[in-house]
Amino acid sequence: MVLCFKRISKWRGRWCRRRGKKRERDSLQQTENELWLEYYGPYLHIWPFHELCVRLETNVSQGLTSEAAGKKLARNGKNVLPLAAKQDLRLWKFVKNCFSVLGCFILLSSMACFTLYYLIEIRMSDDEKVDPEYLVSGIILLVTFILAGLLVQMQEDDNEDMVVAFDELMPMYCTVIRDGEKEVILTQDVVAGDILPIKYGQRLPADMRFFSTTGLELNNVALTGHSKPVHITPLANEGRQRYSRVEYIKD
Repeated sequence: MVLCFKRISKWRGRWCRRRGKKRERDSLQQTENELWLEYYGPYLHIWPFHELCVRLETNVSQGLTSEAAGKKLARNGKNVLPLAAKQDLRLWKFVKNCFSVLGCFILLSSMACFTLYYLIEIRMSDDEKVDPEYLVSGIILLVTFILAGLLVQMQEDDNEDMVVAFDELMPMYCTVIRDGEKEVILTQDVVAGDILPIKYGQRLPADMRFFSTTGLELNNVALTGHSKPVHITPLANEGRQRYSRVEYIKD
């Protein structure tokens, strides 16, 4: 009787754990609005504002609910830049960049040129001179193979430095409106649909769309390189345009 009870309890425990995992997977499945957001994500800056709020399940004055924000954070992950947790050795990265699809074709062509030169050389007599055409071609292709990997490596280093620079510009904390009240949270916990009040001197924590401003001046020097700030007038609620009017401030 004790043995059967333990076996049943073990079976019930497994069954409960399976139900719990299934319930967790069901809770993390994307909703219809999130599937719409994934498809129309590149057009959110010009989408009709009120329809966009409905799709993002948010409210201008109340913001997101804590429950909705938690579900979005669990489904979509943190608001962080894709930085690699562990960097590979530079030599290993260089080798991987060299042996790309194009690099492999170049290396095989170089080896074929060396092979042809060797076959021609062993068939020629001692007093005959071998045309170094294939040897020169093989050397040129081998140098091209190395330079191609080096150029890709330099480009990846520049991209990594750029991502790190943007990550350093990100603020650690920001203010959002949730459940109708202002709340200070970590920037990495911002989700799509959050309403963020901003003020002078503040850095923006994510890609945002302005819908209500008063004398807003934005400095985009880190993104565009333009040293002068721009004046932004959102026209989302005026019905004349779907996007904001951007004017460069003159001296």
